[in-house]
Amino acid sequence: MRVLNVCETAKGGVGTYQAALAAMSGMGVEMHYLVPEQDADFLGGEAKTYTFDRRKRGVFSLLAMLYETRRLIKELQPDLCFFHSSFALAGLAMLRGPGARRPALYCPHGWAIASHSSGGLKSRIIRAVEGRLAGLADTTVCVSQHEKDLADTLGYHGRRVVIENAVPPPRPDARDDLFHDEPDALHLLFVGRLDRQKGFDILAQAMRLANRPDVRLSVVGGAVRGDGASGDIPQGTTLVGWVDPSEIDHWHRSADALIVPSRWEGLPLVILEAFRNGTPVICSERSGMEALVTRGVTGDHFDLTPEALAKVLRGLDKSALRAMRPACRDVFETRFSIARLHRELFAVMQEAVAK
Repeated sequence: MRVLNVCETAKGGVGTYQAALAAMSGMGVEMHYLVPEQDADFLGGEAKTYTFDRRKRGVFSLLAMLYETRRLIKELQPDLCFFHSSFALAGLAMLRGPGARRPALYCPHGWAIASHSSGGLKSRIIRAVEGRLAGLADTTVCVSQHEKDLADTLGYHGRRVVIENAVPPPRPDARDDLFHDEPDALHLLFVGRLDRQKGFDILAQAMRLANRPDVRLSVVGGAVRGDGASGDIPQGTTLVGWVDPSEIDHWHRSADALIVPSRWEGLPLVILEAFRNGTPVICSERSGMEALVTRGVTGDHFDLTPEALAKVLRGLDKSALRAMRPACRDVFETRFSIARLHRELFAVMQEAVAK
């Protein structure tokens, strides 16, 4: 089965998801990827990757994506097209031209409407467009139950299934000593885009309010959309930048806890990457993320305000967090294995192609 994946962005969780799909080659699935030229290195050199120019979101980058999508469909003749994230819906709409019935899946990786809950004109337009275009896919793959429930509540078109996100096992030789020079400090980790969705601005405010001189925060990632807060970083914070995906386990395994202060999500892969390394997670109570973390067992969760997060930060204890590591690892093994994702997704792909 030949599959063309069309991605409006391949940084962060969406790119990690694509890397996970690449391992389906052992099941007879030949994966091809259309991604922005600026993100191509995120998938690694072995992926069958094609690119378009996307210096920033806008009409020209969207047209470039559509042009390359049409060209690749003609050239590759894929058995299935798999569209990822909101702007890729334009490619799905193009695929569904008059008389065109090539099988297609769609994965929102977090509905766009989740970031526009005000009920204003813009949110109504997003809801109408997103809800109708998603129905053009044979099946929409929701990465969490919360994502499906939201679409059901809003009356979005089409058929939906829940296939929870998953990640491969950690690298066996992952280091746990990145912070050996300060063994007594409390080492926290943030991984992701420094954009509004991911809530780094809230974490920065909470760090200042908590005012714990023993806390160190390592920030792995960088801005992509340019809508994040700017300003001075809190004391004790180190901006690491993007790291090679093969190195991310070093950071998780060395940290005492991962902080996920997102405003909205699908099912964030960073939580699963933390769990596979036995790292507790402190997440916001948004998009159903609190259902992934058991308070006092695999981490904690908080109402999304700087004050609430600061209260959690003040109460963190290094030895208590270390005692949670076996439970975190167990959650990964029993719920978020990559074999389960491949098995469930392959069944949905086969069904779409058979139609």
